[in-house]
Amino acid sequence: MPVRKYSDVEAIRVEMEGVSRVTKMVPIGKAEGWDGYTMRVFKIAPGGNTPKHAHDWEHVNYIMSGKGRLTIDGEVNEIGEKDFAFVPPNSEHQFENPYDKDFEFICIVPNRGEY
Repeated sequence: MPVRKYSDVEAIRVEMEGVSRVTKMVPIGKAEGWDGYTMRVFKIAPGGNTPKHAHDWEHVNYIMSGKGRLTIDGEVNEIGEKDFAFVPPNSEHQFENPYDKDFEFICIVPNRGEY
């Protein structure tokens, strides 16, 4: 399946400790034939955040819409639509949306990082 419509991909509420107001879509991954990596789309509602955490894989991110904050090893970065971000392996990081509109971004990780 080389093409998937955004509207055809199910958004799942992320429920885990430290997460608030986040949904996730998985439009392309192993099930679609992409060996090694998974593309995810996260949407963080106003006031929401991902957990502050670290792991041994990297993230490659592209901001689709809205704006938010990405903290990497204590450094706060303001990011917004059409920006790119790289989260190195083993760095403590967190995405937050302190603004009044949804913050949506693509996050590509190795398959072992898909939960």
